[in-house]
Amino acid sequence: MAKIQTATGLRDYAYRKLGSPKIEIQVDDTQALDRIDDTIQLFIERHFDGAVEEFIVYEFTQEDATNKFLTLDDSIIAVTRIYEPGRYSSEAMNDVRYKIMADEMFDMTKASMTNYEITMQHLDMVSSYFNPDRTFSFNKATNQLHSHSGKIIGPVCSDDTILNQTDCETASGTWTRGHSLLLRAWKAVVPNEATGFGIDVYNDEWVKKYATAMIKQQWGANMKQFDGMPLPGGITVNGQKVWDEASEEITKLEEEFSLNYELPVNFLVG
Repeated sequence: MAKIQTATGLRDYAYRKLGSPKIEIQVDDTQALDRIDDTIQLFIERHFDGAVEEFIVYEFTQEDATNKFLTLDDSIIAVTRIYEPGRYSSEAMNDVRYKIMADEMFDMTKASMTNYEITMQHLDMVSSYFNPDRTFSFNKATNQLHSHSGKIIGPVCSDDTILNQTDCETASGTWTRGHSLLLRAWKAVVPNEATGFGIDVYNDEWVKKYATAMIKQQWGANMKQFDGMPLPGGITVNGQKVWDEASEEITKLEEEFSLNYELPVNFLVG
């Protein structure tokens, strides 16, 4: 059986599941695709496979310097850390950790690495005191990342001539256009049929069931306005029953989702 890897493929699967072509499904194709979008949105926001952790290199632009904040891609759900460039040194070969390892490499092959590990932990503690991680906020609704500890965007200087020595100062905590930083972020697994990214989401067992139930509920909602209307053969329309059945299926699927596919809530104690 071929995988479902498109939104239209999932729509057609749901139609067949509901009885098409033997039964005419009273749902517009646009309505069906909207319900599939709702399903994918729920999957992205709450399923443990709905987002993937990535490290993103961001280069500052003129727009960032003007705004004084970063505007990230729509697919970014959350930012968990900003990595400062050159935390211990500006050059890797001059990194204090590199020098310690170079000095103690031969001793570590013959003795315990306990002293080295304690030294590295001590360096991290010293660094956290004198060069702490940036505090920041990121809002998914605006896609804006703001720094709370110093300027995250420095003033822009020309490439050849420093227009103002004070404005172009590159003190600690300030960067200018062309500089980059590293973000640790969570990216939404939004299916992209053009690139093939995340398209297996359409074939997920729960997604197929939930999308079908959502389309069935839409079918019932469309038919409720004709409740009681007689049809040929003495049959009467009962859209409310279709809507109720679909709503019950959706409730059960959401309970299953919470129990099996949603990560537990992180409790803050203290």
